Amino acid sequence: MRKIFCNLLILFSCVLFVTKSSAQTKGDIFLSTGIQFFAGRDEGFSSMNYRGNKSTSTLGFVLTRKNKTLYFHGDFSYGVLANTAGATINELGLNYSNFTFYHKNKTKDKGFLWGWSNKNAFHIRRHNNFSNYNFRYDYYSTLGPAAQYNLPFQWKNKMFTWKSMASWQLIGLQIKSGYIGAEPENYQEESTLFNNFFNTVKPFILFKDVDLGFSSALYWELPTSNALGLRYQFNYGKLSGIKKVYRLDHSIDLLLKVRLW
Repeated sequence: MRKIFCNLLILFSCVLFVTKSSAQTKGDIFLSTGIQFFAGRDEGFSSMNYRGNKSTSTLGFVLTRKNKTLYFHGDFSYGVLANTAGATINELGLNYSNFTFYHKNKTKDKGFLWGWSNKNAFHIRRHNNFSNYNFRYDYYSTLGPAAQYNLPFQWKNKMFTWKSMASWQLIGLQIKSGYIGAEPENYQEESTLFNNFFNTVKPFILFKDVDLGFSSALYWELPTSNALGLRYQFNYGKLSGIKKVYRLDHSIDLLLKVRLW
């Protein structure tokens, strides 16, 4: 009997803790799809710029706590880019980012919030006019400061929120294709995977390497605590090395935000 009572007490405490925690937090999932206008140059292929439109989709989660808000989101983009001579490449981008904004001594729903961000980006390029050495890629993982601005307002008895976010990646690491072909610089076929990782990884150095991001979205807040939105995103990146990589993209997408709890 005592054992049953103790188990019930533990179960009740767990339920109480989860209920209290849920009451102090909010969880939202958001989905988006849109079009991305992309321009890039990989000196391993050519000194010419390649431009084109890519389709893009995002899946994300927002966890709002008492003193901070956390964003987790991954996005996918794919498209065919062309240069002025008519040559084309297929470009695929995968990104995972997370943001943390702090609001211990201020309201979280209005004004500026400051925090930090982590970005993990992986891009694959395949040149359609080369028979050899037609595949290249780059990956980097970085940390840097971030800022967010929130402005809720009412128009014609409907609630809206304007949210803008900016990030500047400062330090991290990168791995990318080397002088010729897909293999990174200092890659050795006879070496182990562990040794090749440390031989090919390079630092992401401030000013020498660049990643700047900005987004601005307008949300229509629905009575169900869900929201519909329209978002603009901008990103500029540069990776140093024997063959530098440059990219500039901006996109417009439609957003759906769903309140989970």
